[in-house]
Order: sequence, then C-alpha cells, then structure tokens
Amino acid sequence: MSSTLNGNEEIQNGGESSKSVAVSHTVDSGLYEHAINSTNWIYNVGYLHQDWADVNLTFFQSGLKAHRILLAKSPYLSNIMRNVAPGSNIHLNFADENINQESVHITLQHLYNPSHDLIKQNNAKSILATSYLFGGMPELVNHSYEIIKSSIDPSNIIEMIEWLSQPVDILSNGFRNGNGDLNNTNHNQILNKENWEENENRYGEWTAKLKKDVIDYLLNQLFEKYSIYDLTKSNEILNLFSKLPYELFKFILESNKLKINSMQERFSFTKKIINQRKKLNNNNNNNSNSNSNLIIKNNNLVLLEESVVLAFKGGEGMEIHISRKPKKTRQLWKVES
Repeated sequence: MSSTLNGNEEIQNGGESSKSVAVSHTVDSGLYEHAINSTNWIYNVGYLHQDWADVNLTFFQSGLKAHRILLAKSPYLSNIMRNVAPGSNIHLNFADENINQESVHITLQHLYNPSHDLIKQNNAKSILATSYLFGGMPELVNHSYEIIKSSIDPSNIIEMIEWLSQPVDILSNGFRNGNGDLNNTNHNQILNKENWEENENRYGEWTAKLKKDVIDYLLNQLFEKYSIYDLTKSNEILNLFSKLPYELFKFILESNKLKINSMQERFSFTKKIINQRKKLNNNNNNNSNSNSNLIIKNNNLVLLEESVVLAFKGGEGMEIHISRKPKKTRQLWKVES
C-alpha cells in the first residue's frame, strides 16, 4: 500500500501526468476515492498476489501471472496476445541490450499502478527503453527521460553519448523487438556514429531530445560549474572533449554559443584538445571501434588527421575552423568483405 501511495505522489513530477493530478482536485472526492481504491485493489490482488490471472508472461529468469485486459494497454503486448488464447504462456525475447529483468518488471507494474518512484539514475535508461518499446505509457518514458537528463555531468557524458549513438538496426517486426545478433556489427556501423546527431534515433523523440540536452550541457551548463579559466585548464574537461565524436567536437568548439568569447583562448584550448585526441587515437590505431578518426574509403580504412586554424571572419573579428583530412601515410589495412 505504501508503494502505491508513493507512486501516486511521484506522478506530480512526471511531466504530462502532473496535469491529471492537478485536475483531480476539481473531481468529486467520492469519485476520486473510488478510483484510488480500485487502483489499489487491482495492484494488490492483480500484481502483488497475481490472482485471477489469464496469461503467464516469462522473461529472462523471471515471470508474471498477468491480466490481458491490463496488458492490452501496451500496443506491443496487445499485438503479441492478439492470436494467443487466454491462459497461454508467452515468453518475451528482447533484442535491445538495454532492456533487463528489472526494467520489464517495473514497466509491467506501471500497467497496474504508477511505478515512477522506482525509477533511479542507475535504471532510468533501461526503463526508458522498455516503456518506449511497450508503448501506451508516455508518462513513464517522460519520467525516465527527466531523470537521465538531470544526471548528465562530466563523469558520464561520454558514456551517455555512446548510449545515444547505439544503432537502430536491432529494431524489427514493427515493434522494435527481435532476435538479431548484436555482435555482428560491421565497420560501416562502427564508423558511422560520427554523425550521431543526424543518425536515426533508437528511442525516437526521446533520444533526439537527449542529444539536444547533451549539446546544451556542453555549450551552457558546463560553464555554470567551471569558470572559463578552470574549464580550459581542467584535465577532466580536456579528456572529456578529447573523447567526443569528431562532428560533435567540431560543432561545440566552433559554435558562437560557446562561452569562450576570446578566439585566441578558444584556439589555444582547441589545439590542446586536438593534441590530446591525437594521443588517444594513436593508442587506438588498431581498434576501429575506439579510433574516432578512422573512416572507410575505397574499401580501405583511412586515418584522418585533425587541425584547427584561427581565421578572420570578414571584418567581424576572428573565428576558428576545425577540419580533418587523410593523414599522409601508408595504407593501414584492407577491409575484408
């Protein structure tokens, strides 16, 4: 019962769902109490005790005796149950490596009773992935998104970018679920994550929003935690920028929104980053998945070299230009077809 009350309280911070809570104050108190009592009864009898179930779900090493009428709120589960007789066993397979046993339980619980209070920083990505796949619960996806967004900081932003760069090719059968081999990744997929902002988004608008949040963090919020002097001298920030995908690195450092107004200072900072990126890439020359400056050209892997110049901006001051071009060196190796 207490978890139910906590769940209802938590909704007030859950985006779209906060409107429905506000509206409840204008509803007849008797009707509101009836709705709460019904929800509590369904949660306790249906989910916790699993009574009166008419379908048995299994997933990973766990399962749930569930109720078709409630599961049908999810388009994904509704589609699976469409041609399955009541009382059947249904095993759920997930191709998305972000979905796990805990996130499936929490998402299924949300069909019975709000489970916002169970979303934490360490499981928000998994719950977003699962609730997005299941569908029919935008408030749970939104709450997961808000927690992920609020957790962005220098210590995890590179991991966040890698997570947002995950390919969409595992999504299949119209419901983004299948049994593809996630380890069968070719060089084109590995090296395509440079254009991560323009790539397809695994979780639709939520991935797109988080990509914009990452850019906003790098352009603005980072400067709320560091002075410009500390920012350009910090090894932590230097390492952060040295690991950014090239297109993102170029966009941030060249942006007129970046709060390093002195172009000379920005130029010096960028040179330091490029030197650090060069060292990092030299250590990863034989690893195409780690070296962000390896591309495929004429079926060969080619190493690119980054550089920055300080240039006049047509009588409007100065600006920096970051570019990269093939390094003059021997061919690295042939890509096997």
